[in-house]
Amino acid sequence: MTTDRQTFAVRLVGFPRDAERALAQGLERAPADGPAFLCLAEDSLRDPDIYLANGTELKALAVIASLAAGDIRPALVLGATGVTLPFTNLPFPVQWHAMYAELARLVTRRADLLAGLAACGQPLAPERRRRERLDLDLTEPAVYERMRKPRREGAVLCVDANAHFSEQLAQSLTHFGTAVLWAVDGVAALAICRKRPVAVVLLDFAAPIIDHYLLCAQLRGEETHPDVVFLVQSAHDYDITRGRAAGAAGMLDKPLAESQIQATLRKFMRL
Repeated sequence: MTTDRQTFAVRLVGFPRDAERALAQGLERAPADGPAFLCLAEDSLRDPDIYLANGTELKALAVIASLAAGDIRPALVLGATGVTLPFTNLPFPVQWHAMYAELARLVTRRADLLAGLAACGQPLAPERRRRERLDLDLTEPAVYERMRKPRREGAVLCVDANAHFSEQLAQSLTHFGTAVLWAVDGVAALAICRKRPVAVVLLDFAAPIIDHYLLCAQLRGEETHPDVVFLVQSAHDYDITRGRAAGAAGMLDKPLAESQIQATLRKFMRL
């Protein structure tokens, strides 16, 4: 097993639940001599590296037409579409050797493009939206302006069993001038939020807390209403219904790259 195997995040679009599970299991079995793939959970805040869409669903095709962006944010369509699209199209049922080969080709082209942009000093990727944008939208702009959440000012609070992650995060955010704090449990986390402004709380399931969702609701109930992001070892550990009821912003799978954490924090606060 290689130690430098890179994992790419895949966002599934338009598939029934059973098909999602089958695709996720198939992607987990990607050959060890190629890239690894992780299917993002519905509430995952991680930006996808690639979209995988159901070509038999017009809604799914509309979504990727809005969200995908050429080689820098590629998409692969499964199943007959009935329309011409600028994406690679593979048939159902899935032929996994063809699927692995095409995904590897797409992520290689993406990596080459990103490397070229970095060498030229250009932004590595455009801003990514989690939801599609309508081609024809008659909604008043003021409505969207009211919906837009202001970027928060304040510290990042890590609630974890030990301070290792918070120390690493503090080093990566030094040049942004963003304070990174640490709390070992719920009592300490609530005390910190009552003493100083906290913009985002990264709540790790490894923290010694009886009910992580209850703590999330308590943190959201504080005067500053910090955004709460759960850090989980696996998406299967996260209860989407309870998380949403508690007011969580979403979740992230561990382990986390520095770029992934920074991209997530930028969704909520100024860096």
